Amino acid sequence: MGDRPFLSIITRTYRRPFALSQCVQSVREQTDQDFEHLILEDAEGVGVAESHRLFLKAKPAGHYVMILDDDDLMATPGVVADLHAVANEYCPDVIVFKMNNAELGILPDALVWQHEPLSARISGQNVAVRRHVWHACIPAILGRDGVPCYESDFLYLEEIWRRTRRIHWLDRIEVLVSRVNRGAMEGKHEDST
Repeated sequence: MGDRPFLSIITRTYRRPFALSQCVQSVREQTDQDFEHLILEDAEGVGVAESHRLFLKAKPAGHYVMILDDDDLMATPGVVADLHAVANEYCPDVIVFKMNNAELGILPDALVWQHEPLSARISGQNVAVRRHVWHACIPAILGRDGVPCYESDFLYLEEIWRRTRRIHWLDRIEVLVSRVNRGAMEGKHEDST
């Protein structure tokens, strides 16, 4: 695929060095090293909703882009290899995979699997998208009125579904999420340390 990495993994973080170190370690353990890992620091502590703006500043170079927040982990050392194999075989615009969310269970669940997304049943961490799809759809994360909200990653997913048709469903758990961090939405940042 040339000089570009196959995958750009984008991680947001805010003062959670223990969570971030575990996330980074799960990325470093990947058997397929054809990726870049961009870490976006929420230096002001604006919370999950406002930190969606960080995605607009990211300049991913990979052919595909995925979100892996600081309290998320790659489920196995073969995640990048799995995504790479799907991309090589099917050339989709979007690869949808499962995640195991400690609070919500396996997402997307059976209600959403191989269907349009439903809020709270799929998230931005469930997809890897081609870079041109990322650039076209990530502005939707700012919300309908340009004001980010906690559910803004779902608006990003809605935009992906509106703009793309070449979707591949990879029936594997590729991401582990320890908990849902609502950050400033609850008036404070939670720390997993």
